[in-house]
Amino acid sequence: MKKANLTNFLIIMIIYSLFYIVNLLLRQNDIDIYFDLGITDGLKIGLLIIFYLLMMITSVLYSSKKVFDLYIRHIRRTKLINSRYYLVIASLLTCYLFLLFKVEYYYYFGSIILLYLIYFISLYLYDNHFVNKQQKTTVIVNDEVVEKFLNLLGGKDNIISVSYEYSRLKVELKDVKKLNLEEIKELGARGAFVAGNKLQAVIGSNAFELESAITSYISHVK
Repeated sequence: MKKANLTNFLIIMIIYSLFYIVNLLLRQNDIDIYFDLGITDGLKIGLLIIFYLLMMITSVLYSSKKVFDLYIRHIRRTKLINSRYYLVIASLLTCYLFLLFKVEYYYYFGSIILLYLIYFISLYLYDNHFVNKQQKTTVIVNDEVVEKFLNLLGGKDNIISVSYEYSRLKVELKDVKKLNLEEIKELGARGAFVAGNKLQAVIGSNAFELESAITSYISHVK
């Protein structure tokens, strides 16, 4: 489990567990802080469900999306801390409402399990959608495209090695400053980023074809 996933899950677990302990202590000591709203149990449960859906589930989905963007899609501008603030606030408000409505213990622990499942199922769905989207062919490989790609990479002499992994083309460069990242995206790459001196560009299911064409072109030119 990645550190960000573990942190988000611990936020939920700790807050819900603490409120359960508070609820337990209040009951054992006959301390009454509960509101009598004069409403039926059915309406009370309905209000809890509505609040739960609005606050907790949306905050969990939001947090998992931020984690996904940061670690899988490599969107470094993702502000993970903002989603955690939202998660903490939503957890506190929901648990406080549980406390005021004097809910049973299984609301607290059931919520932890439910939110855990929603969090990781959403991560799986985000990842699955992203992978399927990546597999779509976005660059038509031909001699003209290969030549343009090489120019945008800074020329054949700037290339150390070329490889591919699934839908991504990976290119190790001598000088990344010669790389034209924006025009590579305009050429059809669904996404592209640089890590160190290596370019990774999302080409689609034919990434191997582009890798083979670039390798072949360089060997023939040399």
